[in-house]
Amino acid sequence: MATMARKKEELPRLSHEPSESGEKFQRSRLENLVPEIVLVSDRGTITLRQLEMLRAISSERSQNRAAESLGITAAVLNKQLKELERKAKAKLVRSNARGSELTIEGKQVLRVLETLTSRMSRTSDLVVGCTRITQNTVERISEVLFGKGYEIRILVADDETNYSLASGGLLDIIFVDDPLYAYEFPKENRVHEVTRDFLVHCDRGNEYVRMNSGPQRLGFDTLRESGVEFEVCAVAYSAAEVLDSKYSFFASRLLLDREKVELPADSRGIRIPYTVHAIEITNHRNIREFFDQMAPKQHYPIG
Repeated sequence: MATMARKKEELPRLSHEPSESGEKFQRSRLENLVPEIVLVSDRGTITLRQLEMLRAISSERSQNRAAESLGITAAVLNKQLKELERKAKAKLVRSNARGSELTIEGKQVLRVLETLTSRMSRTSDLVVGCTRITQNTVERISEVLFGKGYEIRILVADDETNYSLASGGLLDIIFVDDPLYAYEFPKENRVHEVTRDFLVHCDRGNEYVRMNSGPQRLGFDTLRESGVEFEVCAVAYSAAEVLDSKYSFFASRLLLDREKVELPADSRGIRIPYTVHAIEITNHRNIREFFDQMAPKQHYPIG
């Protein structure tokens, strides 16, 4: 799912101000036009207003109470939620005896919503996008800076989402697992090597789960180059989630350590080294303070 910012409409001129053509505009209903950020998928456009349903369900933990807080009926909310899940191509809400809660995918979409809305009303906060692999590093640095009076906002998502938001100027710094994304931005001392890691191959046959963390492209490219036939059957958000499954997968060593997951010795395959990068996207005044908090071995400017 990609992110797109609608081009800001030029505000209509007041009635006493001439246009470039010399004509005068009169006040009209066009004065209430406002810029809006939307999410776009191949199944349609998702507006921030639609995503407010997820925020309400997360807060109320009940679809009935969420509908009441939004001023709509439960039937209308349920219909809109199904349409939202269709466009997102993911199950976003799970219901049980205790009520309703967001799925992992739903929580990720909600984090994107909160980042977008905070950016639209942005003050001086530094906004950092990372993956689950680099989340601990970003949180540690942010805690130090928060103690010094800095305001940091963190978005935990996958590389593609962070790259899309960064391309739209919605993030100040992004941490990327796949080094391919580091080459999408001009270096000029703004791309930094953060740490080195490797993918661990859990080989159980030709059916695979694609993790949403770690440079999965490198793993599957290695299989293709070796002439191995395979099929990606599902997507997973944690190593623990697929450890007991029948599927093969590639997982970051850092992620395995974070989740305290140990792969069975007889399923371990190749190891693929890679480098995690951090990229300065904007010229936010607090970027340098952020990188100054990183350990020397975690900060290698490139270019």
